[in-house]
Amino acid sequence: MTTKDQITTSIKKMIKERGLTIAELAARMGSSQSGLSQTLISGNPTLEMLERIAKALEVDLKALFESTGNEIHGLVQYKDRTYKIDSVESLKRLLSEIEEA
Repeated sequence: MTTKDQITTSIKKMIKERGLTIAELAARMGSSQSGLSQTLISGNPTLEMLERIAKALEVDLKALFESTGNEIHGLVQYKDRTYKIDSVESLKRLLSEIEEA
C-alpha cells in the first residue's frame, strides 16, 4: 500500500469511526462533497487539504499518516540482498522467488 493509499484509508477509517459521512466532513471543512470525494478517490490531496481534513476530524495532521494496522511494510534480507516489502503482493513475489531458487 502506498503512502497515498494509507492516508486515504486512514481518513476513511476516521470518518467511519466518528459516524460521519463524506458530506458531513466536507461541510465541516467548508468544502463540497464532490471535491472531497474526488480528493479521496485520486489519493492526491494537497497539504492544505490534509490540514483542513485533520482540523475537521479534530486530529493532528500526523494522525492521517499513521498506520491503520492492515499494512505490511519492511525490509527483508535474503542472500546478501535487501528487498523492500510494501504489500502482501510484494511479499508473495519474494516468497515465490525464494521457492524457485
